[in-house]
Amino acid sequence: MKTHRAISINNSLVHGICNYSCRLCSINKATYNGPKEYQPFEVTKTLIRRIRESARSGAYIRYITNSGDGEPTLHPEFRSRIGMFGTMLREWDFPGIPSSEVSVVTNGSRLHLPGIEDSFTENRITLIISLPTIKPESYGTVMTGDSRRGASMLSVVLPNIERAMKLRAEGYLSKLCFHMSPPETEIVRSDFPETLDYLTDTANRNGLEEIELILFPAISNRSGLVRSSIVRVDMYRDLFKQYNGRVVNDVKIRMKLVLKRFFSSTGEIADLVRSFRFPCLWNANFFIAADGSSICCNDQSVRNPLGNILSDSIDTLMQYKEQYMPGQICAGCNQSPQRLKGSAEAVLFSIIARLRMVSASIRNKYSATSDSVFEQKESLLSEKESIRRIDFRVEEVKQIGEDTIDVISDSTLPDSIDEIKEAFRLIYDTYLSSDFQKPDPSSMRISFYNLLPISLLLTVKKNGKVCGTLSLIQESDHRLPINELFNNEIGKIGKKDSLICELSGLAVDRSLTNGESRVVLFSLFRKAFILGHDLLGCTDFCMMINPRHCDYYQKEFNFEKIGQVRQYDKVNGAPAVPMRLNLVKNAELLYQYFYVDDRQMIKERSFHELHNQKKLYNIKYINSLVESKKDLLTNLTEEESEILYNYYPDLR
Repeated sequence: MKTHRAISINNSLVHGICNYSCRLCSINKATYNGPKEYQPFEVTKTLIRRIRESARSGAYIRYITNSGDGEPTLHPEFRSRIGMFGTMLREWDFPGIPSSEVSVVTNGSRLHLPGIEDSFTENRITLIISLPTIKPESYGTVMTGDSRRGASMLSVVLPNIERAMKLRAEGYLSKLCFHMSPPETEIVRSDFPETLDYLTDTANRNGLEEIELILFPAISNRSGLVRSSIVRVDMYRDLFKQYNGRVVNDVKIRMKLVLKRFFSSTGEIADLVRSFRFPCLWNANFFIAADGSSICCNDQSVRNPLGNILSDSIDTLMQYKEQYMPGQICAGCNQSPQRLKGSAEAVLFSIIARLRMVSASIRNKYSATSDSVFEQKESLLSEKESIRRIDFRVEEVKQIGEDTIDVISDSTLPDSIDEIKEAFRLIYDTYLSSDFQKPDPSSMRISFYNLLPISLLLTVKKNGKVCGTLSLIQESDHRLPINELFNNEIGKIGKKDSLICELSGLAVDRSLTNGESRVVLFSLFRKAFILGHDLLGCTDFCMMINPRHCDYYQKEFNFEKIGQVRQYDKVNGAPAVPMRLNLVKNAELLYQYFYVDDRQMIKERSFHELHNQKKLYNIKYINSLVESKKDLLTNLTEEESEILYNYYPDLR
């Protein structure tokens, strides 16, 4: 498969069978003509085997959700089936590939029944409860189409929610989330304050310090089986701004769009656009029907299966998806990309989708000729010519930079301890939101290397506030951070007169627009290149990155992958890949890319900035950080302490 991003699997333990009749779901409606079945044992067993095979080949499956098109807890063998996934997690033995987060999405009405609760507490399974609203009339309308039934339904669900919160607070539940679904955005919006007040108050009473909410940006009509003309995508920006990260009833609120779970970064969406003939967000991950068929998430009636898990590997099934173009099954779907409206992201995706359809039409008409010409052109492109093709992106970034020059500064070395602390707080916030960092009272992420003069910290500001940061760590007598995980790979780079510098601690404020983020990233890498190559004489840059970002750094800056995926415990066990940029080989091309003309002027300015930066690395600077982060020194190894004392003798 072409896809390199982390993927997700939604598995239908139960398909077409439910104890609810949600207004925008065709199950229990006259229009439903799909299967009504429980997943056979052989399908569940084979799915787990395929997941293990995929991990063995190096693929990372981020989420496995047991939900699909029905109420999963209705499966007569629910406890034993969830136990199979629990066993898979306990026996996970694939170095470098983290185990998946396994979850169950339920309407919450059956959690009190014998064996259901135990299925979650015994197997490290995430419990996700669908809860669009806690207003009885609204709940009845959404979940059954009858407002009068809401009160009696909630009288069962709400005690189950309270019990789940208590289990989570006591550590018996691995994770608890609330889907604000079915995604009827108007009801979710109008009832949101009351729903939030109930959830936070209940959480507080049961000892839970935070809750996680997952919102759905679009209404689904299940491929036309239930008619819905709404195609606008609502990103809930106002709700996120008002509530995300805030504390209500002494409980912290964490909010995430469901798309952010499946596409954690723009790089993963870019991977989708690159890998799929028709980049459809809803068809981009796996949805396995009860019989093992691989379908689009909106193909509720299973009219267009793309292979089957019983006969095809995950790699093969993804290839089917990557080659798929819209057909009859997509005609009634109001979530089809070319129809999306509303947010800027939706409009952009709509344009891309329409262009792909036009391109496919032309390609089909002239396939023999066009394929031949395209392949010949590609084979003639040298490495330098390939890199020069990114020039148009430089123009784009340059234009964005001119538009935002008044609020975004060029990257620089910080001139105060306060600015350095601000950068460490940005790294902490970025890593925490990506699950790469555990909560810390200091709200700062500082590594041992950040304390040493061999580490140069770059920052970019927007309206005077740090909005981007990157560290450049010079090779010295002791190891670079990357040596801890990829020592052999880095050792192969070593040669006479070589000097390796590592790029680390990259963080960009997530509140920036895509255009602003691009400017910040461009500025940070431009200055790192100037300092590393022109001033310090680095011959190579190296870095550890999440596998889903590999393609971006390869295409944007010509980094190359020099090793396989491994699990990195310092980012909560997330996967990491070692990458290298040969500065000697690519120097001239990088100068052209970064539009650097007067190297001598840059050297003089960089030297002045470097001189000011080194003044910050003194005992006063270290003491200030230790005062803010009490465990900074106690967490050092004996070797690290000795190195630090050699730089700062007064610290003893």
